[in-house]
Amino acid sequence: MPWAPFTPTLDAMGSVAIALWGLLFIVMLAGIALLLRTEKRQYERRGKGRSWLWMRILALPMLAISAAATMLPARAVSGMEALALFYFGLLVVAPLAWFGLHLLAGRLQSPRLTRGESLGLAVSGLAVLLVPALLISSAQGPIHTVSYLAKIRAFDRTLESPLALTAQPVQLLRLGDSGVLYAQALTAPAGIRLARVEMRTGEHWHDTATLRYPLLCRDGNDLHLAWPEGMQPSPLRIHWQDSQGQPHQARFETGNMPAGTARHDFALRWREDGFDLPVPLARDLLQIGWHHPVDGALHYRSLDMLQPGETFADDCVKPGYRRVAWQQEGPVSGVILRFHPPLPAAPWQIEYRRDGAVLPDPVSPRPLSLHSESP
Repeated sequence: MPWAPFTPTLDAMGSVAIALWGLLFIVMLAGIALLLRTEKRQYERRGKGRSWLWMRILALPMLAISAAATMLPARAVSGMEALALFYFGLLVVAPLAWFGLHLLAGRLQSPRLTRGESLGLAVSGLAVLLVPALLISSAQGPIHTVSYLAKIRAFDRTLESPLALTAQPVQLLRLGDSGVLYAQALTAPAGIRLARVEMRTGEHWHDTATLRYPLLCRDGNDLHLAWPEGMQPSPLRIHWQDSQGQPHQARFETGNMPAGTARHDFALRWREDGFDLPVPLARDLLQIGWHHPVDGALHYRSLDMLQPGETFADDCVKPGYRRVAWQQEGPVSGVILRFHPPLPAAPWQIEYRRDGAVLPDPVSPRPLSLHSESP
């Protein structure tokens, strides 16, 4: 199907946005058609209908020449000079070329167009180019707002159904002497497509795709929760579509599910090209580090810079995590888990190193423990 590549984009836009953009384009095309029809009748009454038609046909080559007069000099140089030449061409050369070519073309027509007629056609032609662009730019914000509000209302009005995702037993993972990490997976059966996951803050629901919520990550149509002792994940409202495309929603709270009995240490397994976490975690929870080649110190960075093939939509760091450029970067030497409990509690972290050390937050009284697995 020729429309197949555009299907994800159209699905993301939503039917309301598609309808509004379609209406705007219809109005713009109708306005352009009305302008051209009015012009045509005016010039036919003057006996210059043929000249008007040729001027409109020649408008495309004149546009190309004006654009080339703007772009080619700017592309011949680089740096700030290129930017200066571009703006000079856009504000000075292109208008002179556009109006000058219209004056020249008008003089060559038979019957000849007057100076005023040629400039009038240049102005109306410029309006045909600029007014739609300005309308599209101005309409983006309002159309996005209306479409977003319509989506929210549609999600809110979706009938509640039993949760289609299967809640796996809660796992209890010991973070050395620093506490406990709880983890739970919600796995989707075949044919289920997650549409939206919301978290409740106070009396309001917020889309987790538009905010940082490090206790939750998404892997395709599966969800993974992980929270330390003392923190409780917010209630979730999960929206999905079944195999027939019908929308559903259900609420989920970890406290409503029976906790599992699996208890084991949070043990990393190190590989040359990456590491294996015991459970999937949100990339916002993690920092990874390498030994600096000069001073040998361990330097950490976040995972906000995506590797090839990664997306922020699927934001889980899973067992089998691999660094694409590991041969250039070297083996990962450390992993930090950093948690931000609600105020007034202070953020805290625990650091796992390839040499087997597990270091709690330096400002915390938690002692050092050694239990991480190393090759």
